[in-house]
Amino acid sequence: MKINFIGSFTTGYVGERSDENHLADEMEALGHVVRRLPRDEWREYVIQGGDYPNIPSDLTADINIVAKWNGLGGGFISRLRQASKAPVFYWVWDFMQGEDWHMEMVKESDLYIANDVFSGQYKGLQNCYYFPFDVSSKDFDSVPAEKVRDVAFFGSWIPQGDRQEWLKEINKEIPITIFSWNYEDWPKEFKTYPAVYGGAFTTEVARTKICLGFSVEPHCWGYWSNRVGKTLSCGGFLLHQYTPGMELFLRDGVDYFSTPQEAIAKIRYYLQNEEKREIMASIGYMNGRDRFTSEERVKDLMILIERYLKKGITVWKT
Repeated sequence: MKINFIGSFTTGYVGERSDENHLADEMEALGHVVRRLPRDEWREYVIQGGDYPNIPSDLTADINIVAKWNGLGGGFISRLRQASKAPVFYWVWDFMQGEDWHMEMVKESDLYIANDVFSGQYKGLQNCYYFPFDVSSKDFDSVPAEKVRDVAFFGSWIPQGDRQEWLKEINKEIPITIFSWNYEDWPKEFKTYPAVYGGAFTTEVARTKICLGFSVEPHCWGYWSNRVGKTLSCGGFLLHQYTPGMELFLRDGVDYFSTPQEAIAKIRYYLQNEEKREIMASIGYMNGRDRFTSEERVKDLMILIERYLKKGITVWKT
């Protein structure tokens, strides 16, 4: 297939390549032709016209994929459909809050694919399909390392979901080491470090006995943090706040809690039962490598695209 992919194809200041890069790599590895269209260039091309280095004059394609960005909104997807003569999939990895620009993009797309489609934001729409974005590069595999800490959380200090209240309760009983981009915003009782990415993330997971997990919204079926896949695919033991649907995807490769008291009890149990912890981590690792790498997710995506193109839009309507 010939694919137009609009997103961020950069490498961040910490050296981590964007998810769009990993996904595009895997599409190309399967033999597809991928045009990597930088989102800022596409925006200026639509607004201003003219020539841009990475926007070809012929945009004809079989399918278009647009990744989430608040710099886009109404009109940008319609223009892409018109120029390419192909459907547009809008692919999102976050739990969205009904932002105007986002809802405009959802409504303009031929198919909105994400893991927040059961949040209630999309009632009445007939182009929303559950398809997660939570993946990890296959290059970041498990590494041997001595366990140097009992419990860690790799995430942000944000007032969404239950994480702030529950982490404070857990930390009173069992100290938690934090790796976070906003590590300086955490309460002083936590031991905090800057966030780690890529290979550094893999190493710190390997050095941790128990990785705690929280999501922005723990009650939306099928939605959870993309740290789930990243942790499992590099062999970490994950103890995560339960979200409906996890039992179908993560199964018994993860353990779950639904109150801070349950989390505390399970942390104590697994710290004392290393063999149980390692067995579960090995199951989680197999699930992670099988279902949560960018290589595997792109295989799923190409099946979805092929069926969509063969069957047409009517199959997606409820």
